[in-house]
Amino acid sequence: MGLRAVALRKNVLKWAPLEKPWANICGKYCRFVARHPWPFIIIPICLTAFLSTGILGNFEIVRGVHFLYAPIDAEWKIEENILRENWAKSDSRFYPGKDFLLRKGLYLIVEAADGGSVLRPSEAKEFIFLLDWIKNSTFISKDDEIPYKYSDICLKFQNECFSNLQARFIAEIFAKNDQKSFNITYPKFSSEFSTEPIDISKTIGGVELNENKTLIAAKNWMILYQLKQETKLIEDLSTDFELQITESIDDKKIPVKNLKIYYYHSETFDIELAEGNLKIIPRFTITFVILIFFSVLCTFNITWTRISLKSKPVPIIDWVVSKPLLGIAGVVMTLMAIVSAIGLLLLMNVTFVDMCSVMPFLSLTIGIDDTFLMLAAWHETSRKLSVEERVEAAMRHAGVSISITSLTDALAFLIGAIAPLPAVIYFCYYSCAAICFIFLYSMTIFVAFLSISGRWEEQGRHALAFWHETAPIKNAESESKLICFLNLGSQPNVDLHNSSTDLNQHQSTEDVLQKTDTRLWYQRFFADKYAPFICHPATQIIALASFVAYFAITYTGIQQMVVGFDLINIVRPESPSRRFLELQTQYFLHDVSKLDVAVLNPPNMGNSLQRSQFLSVLAEIESTQCSAGRNTTDFWYFSYQKYMDSLGFGGFWDGMSEDDESFNENLKTFLMSNEKYDYDILQHSNGTLKAFRFTTQLSNYGNDEGILKCAKSIRKICNKYRADFNMWSYTPLWNLADQFEIMWPQTLQDLYISVIVMVPIALLMIPQPFCAFAIAGSIFSIGLGVLGFMTWWGVNLDATSMITITMSVGFSVDFSAHCTYAYMTEANSHFQHEPTPYERLVAALAAVGWPITQGSFSVFLGICTLITVQTYIVQTCFKTVLLVVIFGTVHALLYLPLILMHSHSFYLFICKKKSIK
Repeated sequence: MGLRAVALRKNVLKWAPLEKPWANICGKYCRFVARHPWPFIIIPICLTAFLSTGILGNFEIVRGVHFLYAPIDAEWKIEENILRENWAKSDSRFYPGKDFLLRKGLYLIVEAADGGSVLRPSEAKEFIFLLDWIKNSTFISKDDEIPYKYSDICLKFQNECFSNLQARFIAEIFAKNDQKSFNITYPKFSSEFSTEPIDISKTIGGVELNENKTLIAAKNWMILYQLKQETKLIEDLSTDFELQITESIDDKKIPVKNLKIYYYHSETFDIELAEGNLKIIPRFTITFVILIFFSVLCTFNITWTRISLKSKPVPIIDWVVSKPLLGIAGVVMTLMAIVSAIGLLLLMNVTFVDMCSVMPFLSLTIGIDDTFLMLAAWHETSRKLSVEERVEAAMRHAGVSISITSLTDALAFLIGAIAPLPAVIYFCYYSCAAICFIFLYSMTIFVAFLSISGRWEEQGRHALAFWHETAPIKNAESESKLICFLNLGSQPNVDLHNSSTDLNQHQSTEDVLQKTDTRLWYQRFFADKYAPFICHPATQIIALASFVAYFAITYTGIQQMVVGFDLINIVRPESPSRRFLELQTQYFLHDVSKLDVAVLNPPNMGNSLQRSQFLSVLAEIESTQCSAGRNTTDFWYFSYQKYMDSLGFGGFWDGMSEDDESFNENLKTFLMSNEKYDYDILQHSNGTLKAFRFTTQLSNYGNDEGILKCAKSIRKICNKYRADFNMWSYTPLWNLADQFEIMWPQTLQDLYISVIVMVPIALLMIPQPFCAFAIAGSIFSIGLGVLGFMTWWGVNLDATSMITITMSVGFSVDFSAHCTYAYMTEANSHFQHEPTPYERLVAALAAVGWPITQGSFSVFLGICTLITVQTYIVQTCFKTVLLVVIFGTVHALLYLPLILMHSHSFYLFICKKKSIK
């Protein structure tokens, strides 16, 4: 009967207009390849060698977390750049402690080795020694061997390096036990050595106060070294300084005993990403070897026979039918495809990012899945046919199947590239290219090797030692045990099973199986054991209950999902930088929650009308739900007013504030004595205001959703008065807000678009329209399942997991397409009568049950080595891909077959009722 019989069944709609033509094209093309195999091996090898020059000449990993893991058009990038360009670009214009998150610098958090207070005299003295060691040490740059000190590269204020004087001042007080004489209050304290209160909240964390609210103990110090970067040489020396200090900390060369030091600097995230990649490289080699071993094992065909007159049947490898070399060829072919894809895109100057280093692990498994499917189709053909006829027959089925899965996988990644995240975009580009090359090489190299191996099989040659023939299995009893285990093979031109023989329509399924039970072992298992098991009423009830539980857990997980990429996750758990970020979050969060507002079209604050308008805008910002209010606002205008009042001129301020000329003239005097605010104000050459900024503290913003609401409310105010004052707000929290805003909608959009694209492909290629909707349902079920369950596994919805959601679309289509296509086509070559839904289910599972299982297990083997790489990106990939594989396999081998069988039965029931009427 064949595949075309599906369209002729009276109870099956005539669909899939491209299935038959494409099956014919695949069959005829592969027959031609089988006739002329060597050009289809040599040309791809030469192409791979040529494209590999792209890797040799252009390979470079582009890093930068703010570039890769933030939306391309994120508003916070514009806002941050405004602050950076106006207030943090020049090395000569600098005020200590301001804009330290926008400048190049080294940041250290110091805590006591025993976990106690860092203000104890011994710890305080050692802390002072640490400050002196960093300040006075001479370093030799590793690249140019230039000697330098911190003073050569430091940002200077009043011609002096910023040297953490506040921290040193407090440490000296406690080192000498003089704290009672100074009455140090927290977070600010006044001293005769300073003209204004000293804010120590940015220097000391985990404080303990006595009943008088004075400082008596603290958990840690935070100190920073802000560095120059205006010229290339100075920037390189600054980077070298960061790296040499951190290496000394890692190697325990810092001369302290009672203190632990944790660090963070401008290159931390890039270094952490690079360290993660170094751990991945050896794992790929291990994965390659594991998959070759697995592929080879899966190609062996076992037969049970007696090796002596008195022995029981034992499993013997059929060395004629087995295809171990094809297992190796499949893995090598996939590796060539990966090299070709990377080389081609690098030649096209497509950016290669850290995330792309995971792509080869996943692509290897996709290629192996295709080889398993083609080998299964080959074994389904009759050995009485010629090699060319067998290749044509096998690829008429397998060619369509892998064409569907390759097309849908490639489209899934192209759809994923819509996401406005560079890490996702470039990963999807490379993955899509790899899939295209895997399909191309499968249809050339692998088909060519399959035909060559088929000729060895036709001639009864050994699968490994192909230059000589094997001993017949039927003579096993007369052969030595060595020959029995290493050189027995079935006779050429004799079928191992009669899977392609039409069966008498009056025979029952059981009778047929008994008479033709020469099938391969996995076909017997899935047809005789597994299919009846899942169709048992009790099993079906359990399956339904598990599906309901699956959706309940999924729904609950999605409700609790954490959205956004937390930069701390990039840092390895054992890294000192990880501990730094944890302590910073615990004790020094105010630097992150401080809101900067830049006013690029400033009002004339000496004009009462303009001043009143602007102060009303400021009050509007301070009245938002997430603002800590006027008490936390640091604005030069308010300090100017306090300064003038402190001079004791009574009501002078009221009159001066109404006089534009007097206001601006006295402002110069105020700024000369308050350089902190002079730094906040930018002036034109004629002395008029060009721009200014102020800060206010945020609070009560809660989780990511709260941060997004806060960002929207404050940005709405800024946008509202953009024409009047050109206002922009910025805080590092806006980064999280922009991620949160796009992640969930973008993920759902990818799923929607995938369904819209995949359904027409299924309608065109799979001969039953319902199968298209079954595939769509699988995409949603598996995709949402991964989203829900990854929450329970501690995985956020971010750029990394977003990629795996894209992969889940591809894998779910793979599994579903194999299952549905087999359900509609496999039974037609087994029965002369119209197969029942149950017979279709049995035939489908017998044909694709084992390839799907092999493919799933190969994916697991492909990623299992990643479990030892303790980086967030790799662990996220491992966890989410494992979820995809588990859910995809369960859907393909349990839920989907039962849905297809019952839906088909219902369809036949409806058709029967209509015919009776």
